[in-house]
Amino acid sequence: MTIIDLLIDNWRYAILPVLGMLIGWGTNWLALKMLFKPRKPFGVGRYKIQGLIPSRRNDLSGTIAKTISDELLSSEDLVKAMNELDIKGIALSQVNSIVEKKIESLDLKNSLPFSMLHDTIVSTAQSIVSSQVEDSIDDFLENMGDHVSGNLDIVRLMEEKLSSLDDERIEEIVTEVSKKELKHIERLGAVLGFIIGCLQVLLLWLTE
Repeated sequence: MTIIDLLIDNWRYAILPVLGMLIGWGTNWLALKMLFKPRKPFGVGRYKIQGLIPSRRNDLSGTIAKTISDELLSSEDLVKAMNELDIKGIALSQVNSIVEKKIESLDLKNSLPFSMLHDTIVSTAQSIVSSQVEDSIDDFLENMGDHVSGNLDIVRLMEEKLSSLDDERIEEIVTEVSKKELKHIERLGAVLGFIIGCLQVLLLWLTE
């Protein structure tokens, strides 16, 4: 007797694991789809059906934004990162560049008395302007932490950004990031359904 003949003769036992596998896979697949769909609510009698993420997107946006601000990127973290950028050096470099361009626009090189002193004039002007600006930069950097903490609402900014994403884009992002894990969940449902079907076969066999 072949395996096929054995399955045909005992189809009641063979079909239970197969049905269990299909049901397990199907329910998990449907549950994952209902995370995102239907995007718009529709009524079934007194009940409304809508995907979990579309129906709770405002709550999710607020929770994600607060979690990121509290655990990953706070105002203090931004200030610390800015302090590591040598803002003072960058600002002074820009000031010197602007002074040099301004002097170049005066076309002093074509004036004989000034052409010989061109480099000295540029360096002197840069030194004077830089010394005036440097104190202002120091004051700004010293109070930058208070300015950022008091005026930059990271939670609100991130919440607005997350809320601006449409449901389709959110689904694309989640699917792209967790595609492999979502497939594993579907397969796990099939495996568990198959195991439950096998247990049912065992129970039937024991009770006969």
